Parts: sequence; structure tokens; C-alpha cells
Amino acid sequence: MTQPYTSLEEELERYAFSFPILDKLTEYFASQGRLEGKKIGWHCHLTGLTAAAARVLLGAGAKLFVSECTAATTDWAAVTYMKQLGASVYQGADSPRKVLDNRPLVISDTGFVLSSEYLKDVEVGNQYVFAGCEITTSGIHRLRQVATLPLPILNINDGELKALIENYHGVGDGVLEALFRLTWRVWAGRAVAVVGYGRVGAGVANYLRRTGATVFVVEMDPIRQLVAHYDGFGLLDLPEALAGCELTVTATGSKAVINAADLAFVRDGAVLMNVGHWAEEIDVAAIRQSAQAQRTVAKHLEEYTLADGNGSKKIFVIAAGGPANVVLLSGSPEPTLIHLTTELLCMNFLATQQEQGSVLQSGEHPVPREVERQASILALRCLGRSDCLKISAPLPVGLEAV
Repeated sequence: MTQPYTSLEEELERYAFSFPILDKLTEYFASQGRLEGKKIGWHCHLTGLTAAAARVLLGAGAKLFVSECTAATTDWAAVTYMKQLGASVYQGADSPRKVLDNRPLVISDTGFVLSSEYLKDVEVGNQYVFAGCEITTSGIHRLRQVATLPLPILNINDGELKALIENYHGVGDGVLEALFRLTWRVWAGRAVAVVGYGRVGAGVANYLRRTGATVFVVEMDPIRQLVAHYDGFGLLDLPEALAGCELTVTATGSKAVINAADLAFVRDGAVLMNVGHWAEEIDVAAIRQSAQAQRTVAKHLEEYTLADGNGSKKIFVIAAGGPANVVLLSGSPEPTLIHLTTELLCMNFLATQQEQGSVLQSGEHPVPREVERQASILALRCLGRSDCLKISAPLPVGLEAV
């Protein structure tokens, strides 16, 4: 994994220096005491950002059990650090099962992986999770395919902060930095395509346009096509985009969006990048199988030579198809830190509900407005905008002095 820092210690210090929202959250949790002794199961990317968030949970007295989202984004230093703090960190395909073997009270998920595994326990009458969270579009899609959810799950993905800040600005900014670090190209005047126009795709498209690129959108949904049109983007189908654009970025949350059959359309010299949830959004295995030759241009930038009607062509794949902004840890950490703060506050909310004997109806729930308000107050203070809070309603108990 590419690290923009010389060590994890420097990375954590940078977070505390530039945007100390997790430090403020630590103070808030200390005043609440709701997580003491609570078992939390967390399926996530194992990065320095995760390690910083894990430190907050462990500092609040939670017992933390973490499973690996994908090996492509795992930072070994972060894994070691979390273990040293007292977290149980599991890796590999069976890691969600290992987390659940500890019978967590609250779970937070990326892609409905941990929750899906828990459904197997429920089927045999073994229920122990009070409630959970889901942070991805793909996870919410999978959640909604379950006929009857046996537990309440907070939909963080569709909350305002996740959709409008982390998904839109965080990923968009991360794409620009990743492209600069790996390609050294100026993208002004170049034709680029974004596949998928949810909040992630919309953010990527708008950030690419800021560089002066000519941006096209590939989208199957007519509503999103219309939104992309009024946002000022041209609309193409996937073969047209692959044939005409120097860069194609996938942002759909689906697998095999660019597959073996699409390779015939890809123009010579094109760059393929994914920022969707699944590492298989670009079928890199099919590219490797079809390639006549493969060469590493730089770490996380591979060149493949494929047969073409005119002889051969070269295509370039970033981060082996994994979510590039996460693999490269690119872009400002602020949007992701705001998202992580919201996620941790949701865990705290659920633990509080359980402690107080509240009964939450099973099924999908929106993020509580008060949770997003708490996260926003902490973020505004980190941004030096406490003056804005003077016009807000009374602050939540515990946040007045944080």
C-alpha cells in the first residue's frame, strides 16, 4: 500500500495536527462512558485512518474485533498498531466469521459482509447482535435484497455527511491526487469518463472537470443520466467511453463493470481506475489472461499489452483494480475522518440504546439526525468555525466543552 507518510506514527500525528476531530471525539466519549466493556465488531479497510478510529473506541473502553475488507487496502503497520492497543484484528476470507465468534453486541459493516455472515447464525437460532451499521452503496443494495432483516441496521451510506462529504468530496479529491502521483499527467483537455453517477461518481466527475478535463458519464439509470446532463456532462455508453477516453474511472459498486468483452473497445494507452467498493469492478483477471505482456510502470501502476486489430495496444490499470483512493490513501483525510466520526457516533448511539433498554425495530434505519449533528459540530470546531455554532440550537450534552 502506498503511504504518503514515512511511518504510521507520522500519519497519526498529521491527523491530529490538521484535523483533530477524533481527538475531540475521544473527549466526548470520555464524558459519556457508553462504550465501556461493549463488544464491537467492525468489517473495514485496515488503514492508518482505521487505526486512528480504533484508538478512539479502545480508549472509550470498547472491546474491538476487526475483520479485513480487502487485502489490497491493508496496511500492516495499522494492523500491528491496532493489535498493540488491544484490538483483535483478523485477516483473510474467514475474518468476518472470526469476528462473530466473539459475539459482538454492535457491528459496523462495509459491503454487508459481516451482516450477511451473521444471518447464518440467526438461521440456526443464534442471535446476539443488538444492531448494526452499513456504510456502502453496495452493502445497502445487498441489505435490501434480504426479505426480513433480523436486526436493526443504520444506513450510514445515505446519510448527508457520508453522501455529500466523504463520497463526493473525499473520493473526488482522492482521485485527483492518485492520478497525479501515479501518472504525472496534466489532465486538462483530455477526454475522461466516469462510470456510475451516484454521489461517488458525481464527485469524481466534478473534481476531474476542475482540472480542465472533458468529462463524460456512463450511467444506466435514466434519473441519474438526467442529473448528469443538467450537471453539464456528456453521456456515453461504455463502449464509446472506452474507445474515446484516455481515462475511465468506475464508481458503481458492482462487479465486472469492465469485463473481458469490453477490452476490445479500450483505446490504446488508456488508463483504467476503480473507486467503487469491489476490487473486481474492473475484471483485472481477464485483462491479465488476455495480455501478451505485463510490466510494472510504478508501484500500483501496471501496463498490459493486448492484441488488437492493428497489432497490439497498451492499457494501464491503477491499484490492481482496488479502490484507488483507499489503496493509495490519497486526498485530504478530512472527509474520511468526518465519516469515521459519524460511524463511531453511530456505534455509540446503538450501544446507548441497548444500555437504556430501548427497542429498535428490525430492518433498515436512517442515520439519526442527532448523530450527524454531533459529527458536524465536532468538524466545525476543527475547522475553526465555532462562530457558526452560535446560531445553532443548544448543543448536545457533553459537546459544550469539547
